[in-house]
Amino acid sequence: MTTAATYNRKAIMNAAWEIVRKANVALYGFRTIMRRALKAAWANAKHKRAMEVRQEKQEQATPKVVCIQNEIAILESKTHWAQPDYARIGVLRAALRAVLSQSGDHLTQSG
Repeated sequence: MTTAATYNRKAIMNAAWEIVRKANVALYGFRTIMRRALKAAWANAKHKRAMEVRQEKQEQATPKVVCIQNEIAILESKTHWAQPDYARIGVLRAALRAVLSQSGDHLTQSG
């Protein structure tokens, strides 16, 4: 993304105030609650933006790229890997790099 990301600061502040209203301010203190609420609201906004960017990239990706990315995601979600899994992930990542370099896409491996 070449342009700087802009966030709706009013929405972030409203989300932070919602957290503050639900918190026990008397127990923890307003400054502590507000600091944590703002951090959480900003983190949620950044996460939402990242998911939107990822969705846009997925929509623009070729079916071959999506297929390889799905296979990588399936392997990465396994709790226990066997020796063939390590070899397979290397092959899939190399294939993904090759497809992306041929098509000129600049999608990330994890995306």
